[in-house]
Amino acid sequence: MKRTLIKDIQAGKQVKIAGFVENLRNKSAMQFIVLRDITGKIQITVEKAKLPEIAKIIDSVTVESVLTVTGTAVKNDYVKLGGLEIIPDTIEVDSVSEAVLPIDKESGLDLRLDYRWLDLRDPAKAQIFKVQTALERYLVDWLTDHGFIKIHTPKITAISSEGGSEVFEIKNYFGTSAYLTQSPQLYKQMSMMAGFDRTFEIGECYRAESSFTSRHATEFTALDVEISHIDNHHDVMDIEEQLLTATFTKLHEQFGDLVAAPNVKFPRLTLQEVYRILREEKHYEMPKAALGDIDPDGERLIGEYAKEKYGSDFVFITDYPHAARAFYTMGDRSFDLIYKGVEITSGAQREHHYEQLKQNIIDKGIDPKHMQEYLEFFRYGAPTHGGFAIGLARLIARMLDLPTVKESCFIFRGPTRLKP
Repeated sequence: MKRTLIKDIQAGKQVKIAGFVENLRNKSAMQFIVLRDITGKIQITVEKAKLPEIAKIIDSVTVESVLTVTGTAVKNDYVKLGGLEIIPDTIEVDSVSEAVLPIDKESGLDLRLDYRWLDLRDPAKAQIFKVQTALERYLVDWLTDHGFIKIHTPKITAISSEGGSEVFEIKNYFGTSAYLTQSPQLYKQMSMMAGFDRTFEIGECYRAESSFTSRHATEFTALDVEISHIDNHHDVMDIEEQLLTATFTKLHEQFGDLVAAPNVKFPRLTLQEVYRILREEKHYEMPKAALGDIDPDGERLIGEYAKEKYGSDFVFITDYPHAARAFYTMGDRSFDLIYKGVEITSGAQREHHYEQLKQNIIDKGIDPKHMQEYLEFFRYGAPTHGGFAIGLARLIARMLDLPTVKESCFIFRGPTRLKP
């Protein structure tokens, strides 16, 4: 008999189910097991006098043991789990769990991350990754439907994509030095020089940042998008807004109120407008060290403002000063996207003129010799282009109101976490 998923069980049918023991009540005359698989839960009911051999097997079972059960699904209105229970014909113990589990619902986050595979048995945690699966599917569907080509860029490179020091160095790459890429930025720009016109990638990025915030990780998955033949950074924002609106609408259709679909256009505010709003309406003065950018408290407050003023969870902040952005940015044609008070996107129109790009690199204090391979991309014809990147763990954490990206990463990597 083939396995039946718990969600597909029908009254009166013979079934074969398999899963983890979530709850076990062993009474004098009856035994009750709640069995859980990825699709749901079902009660297994054993009358000891009628099924003594099966009752003996259940006597050896512990919570979180794995069972395969064959039997008949019958209606029972007293059973809370869908009014169904299984009367078993056979029970096979696939694996017995140790009786004392190392974590429970009261355990702290760090301990739960040590035993992440146990932590993820919680159906609410599994739901996060069901949403992630659907999110990536709908992103890819929209992009491919709108003429984007999917690429896979190398994660080992000879040059730093951001030109900074926050890179992981591979000190002996066959006799030379190499780096783990901070982003596919340089290679997705190369795809524009190749004439691909519109490209995207969902892949891993690595940042050697010693940050211990709720939004940072040293390894994360990002959606990167790049488009050619644009007039300015607003063309890039248009694409991102269309993409996210369509994707969130699909997610809302699938998951209901778990994911709210945008129903208004994303407001766009320049950085100077944001400073004025924070000062005059939120009575918040940006710290001097953060001027030219926006700090986390400012992001939270401008997120509140966008919700109050426009009814939007999203708000674009535009026109950052060039000095505050990466060398490949064209002037002040850049933006961030704030979602529920947290930055989830950085984007811009890119500088496509060879000499200006070279000067930008020098102005950032980077030796252009170290970026010569990248500069070569722009010597043989370069279209206007721009793009953006979205950290998926950060996006999902905000979407589902999770306190930290540690909860939205399947396995989190940070400065002090390399296991499991």
